[in-house]
Amino acid sequence: MLILAGVGYSLLGNPFPTESPPQGTASTEQASLSEDIQPAPSFEQEIEKLQAAIADVTATGESREVTLVLTETEANNQAARLLAQVEIPEDIPLEIESVHIDFREDNNIVTEIRGVAYGFEVTIKVKAKVSIEEGKPVVEVTNASLGKNEIAVFITQAMDNLLSQLTGTETGDNGKVDLEFTDISVQESKVTITVIIRPRA
Repeated sequence: MLILAGVGYSLLGNPFPTESPPQGTASTEQASLSEDIQPAPSFEQEIEKLQAAIADVTATGESREVTLVLTETEANNQAARLLAQVEIPEDIPLEIESVHIDFREDNNIVTEIRGVAYGFEVTIKVKAKVSIEEGKPVVEVTNASLGKNEIAVFITQAMDNLLSQLTGTETGDNGKVDLEFTDISVQESKVTITVIIRPRA
């Protein structure tokens, strides 16, 4: 990003500055930019953060609130990994080749699955809405492009399971804490999840 910004300045800015900038200004600005531009946390880092918070609550007995962020890129990486492990029933003639998750505003998610069904290449779109009900993330599939045939029903179930895993992954708490999901916000590039970790009585 810094390189692109520099190239953009060279092309659009004054190529022949009349004054040299004060000494130290460039390095100060670069340091400021470096602080502002931070890489998004990975899925694994967010899970580690959640697990560390669970361990802390278990040790101290005091509740904690944790905010987790899952980028669209990370969601797609996890989707590819999880869908590769999905076992498709023999009576459903579907071979999944790729999957793409598209975050939308107002907690909507569109998943596009490309594959082969009945010997033909197909593209299946599944629209879902994510919310919180009784402290748990809930995925409601609102539309599937193939209607309600056996392939669409299978995809709907698979995506429901996938999205549930992405928003409520296993944490290895061994039953020592309760996780209460209090908020989930899906934006165009990321989903933000707020969870309260409470020691189990």
